[in-house]
Amino acid sequence: MSKSQKDYLTYIIATAKPTEQLDRINRLGGQIYSQTLSLAFKTHRRKGFWLSDGGLKAYLKFKGYPCHSHSVQAIVDDYCGARRSYFANAKTNPNAKPPHKTRKFHTFTWRATGISYKHGNLRLSMGKDNEPLWITIDKKFHKKVPAEVSLVYHRTTKQYEFHATYIMQPKKTKTKSGSAIAVDMGEIHPIATFDGLTSEIYNGRLIRSVMQYRNKFLASINKALSRCVKYSKRYKKLKRVKQRTLQKIDAQIRDMRHKITSRFVSSCRERRIETIVIGDIKHIRRSIEYGKKANQKLHQWAFSKIRDMITYKAKAVGINVDTQDEAYTSQTCPSCRNRKKPSRRTYHCSKCKWQGHRDVVGASNILTKYQGWLFNPVVGAVVSPRGVRYEPHLRRLDKWSPFSGLKSSKPPTRKQRSTRL
Repeated sequence: MSKSQKDYLTYIIATAKPTEQLDRINRLGGQIYSQTLSLAFKTHRRKGFWLSDGGLKAYLKFKGYPCHSHSVQAIVDDYCGARRSYFANAKTNPNAKPPHKTRKFHTFTWRATGISYKHGNLRLSMGKDNEPLWITIDKKFHKKVPAEVSLVYHRTTKQYEFHATYIMQPKKTKTKSGSAIAVDMGEIHPIATFDGLTSEIYNGRLIRSVMQYRNKFLASINKALSRCVKYSKRYKKLKRVKQRTLQKIDAQIRDMRHKITSRFVSSCRERRIETIVIGDIKHIRRSIEYGKKANQKLHQWAFSKIRDMITYKAKAVGINVDTQDEAYTSQTCPSCRNRKKPSRRTYHCSKCKWQGHRDVVGASNILTKYQGWLFNPVVGAVVSPRGVRYEPHLRRLDKWSPFSGLKSSKPPTRKQRSTRL
């Protein structure tokens, strides 16, 4: 598998309360990042050019930090990535600034070369002659070495989290050649599908309801904060309430999106779908103006998150994902191709009197455009779409587990290979 074909998934594999050792490690990360930034700025100020990524790594290689050399390179890569973003942004934004703030703490990263597995624990190397860091991991991650592990401090929970990135090996799924299903994404119904015969609509009204509660909570808490003296005791208390409540609400919304998308992808796998075609609605917000209430809903519509969740979950089970421009798909009659903008949930064609759910109309036309048919009329009424409503225990239709495709980043040793033979 080439680098371009690799897919990665990141999991929180362990948590820990702050200790002297963990604080020291993240403080070391801040020191490496700050010295990288300082070196790059001094060179640019005195010589008039930016040191390359390789030049920064070569210089810091001889600093003798008490950690693995590839961890130093990973932190240098963090700075270089931020600097590349500045270079790209500076082409269109004259006020863009390069990363310029030094850090006392910085997320510390271990690459696969500094990670090893032993008896249900991961050993994170801190370099030669230094005591390594050991973390106990869950059984589902046993015998799998991640490509990368990061030590992240979570400010809300006030504890450290170990984020492990694993290579995901897609599972081969038996599919029907040429089979495709179209997805029309909406603000009320996040997913509406059509596969040529049947249609499904995933109800997202509960997500909408929780999002409305989030907006009302933000309005009330911000009003209370505006009446407080900044950094007073009450101000700090309200800020903590705001942070804690928003974290809970966002977790609820994220859980709903995950369960809906997992159910949809498992449904595609059960039907042996080869390709999922998602309507491309990029830049849809540029021209909308429906009043402040409708605008708020549309600007908070997280269709990219839904699309990304579908994409990585489909790839994990061997289903292809493609996009298709969906211009006029919700306005075009699938029977006679007459265009009419629907005003309600049901699409009524004024020419041929055909009618159907407008989101299913959109999905049907997306599928037609993707398959390249100039005209593929839908004869008669479409079978009523099957509704899928979110519930707390909404589950996949198959028994696939996201942990089944995790691949170890380290090749087996000679002894392990001989044992397998």
